[in-house]
Amino acid sequence: MNKKKETKIKFIKSARNKEIILKIIYIFIIICITLNIIFLLNSTIKQIDYFNLLGISLFTMKSDLAGEEIPKNALVVVKEYKNNEDINLNDNIAYIVNGKVRINKVIDSIVEEGRIVYQTKSNNNFFPDKEHVAKNQIIGKGIIVVPFLGIMLEILQSKITTIFIIIFLILKFTYNKKVHKRELKKMRNLRKP
Repeated sequence: MNKKKETKIKFIKSARNKEIILKIIYIFIIICITLNIIFLLNSTIKQIDYFNLLGISLFTMKSDLAGEEIPKNALVVVKEYKNNEDINLNDNIAYIVNGKVRINKVIDSIVEEGRIVYQTKSNNNFFPDKEHVAKNQIIGKGIIVVPFLGIMLEILQSKITTIFIIIFLILKFTYNKKVHKRELKKMRNLRKP
């Protein structure tokens, strides 16, 4: 193969690689913007501080208290709880206590002051949690656990990521505008006799 063809092939491969990388970046940006918009709508309209769309909530397991069942930094997909649903022993539930979301296993149901409350415990804790969980505190039941993807959710919902994306979009818009102006100038110069 001659040197010209090799150079041309290398240029085409590098152009394709750049194109693929840009497409991946754009997909990441679109996902991040979508998640941030949903998160913003949830926090302003529904007054909740977690991702929720169509009855599905996403959480990151931030501790290793659940053991191997829900490892640290796992993505936990939770189906919304409706009051008429049954909560069974050993169900992993997401609930709000003292303004924070927790994900633990149900170990007992108790009647307290005429209503059913649940006692929960983390797998790695020896003793049950002090707080009992009422039905109105339950967000939902855990249905899917995906190891390590919780880190990605944290990154996507991060305010720093949002700021970087906004800066990237502004820079990309400015760059595209300059390129467009240069192309128009070239076309005008080509038209002149």
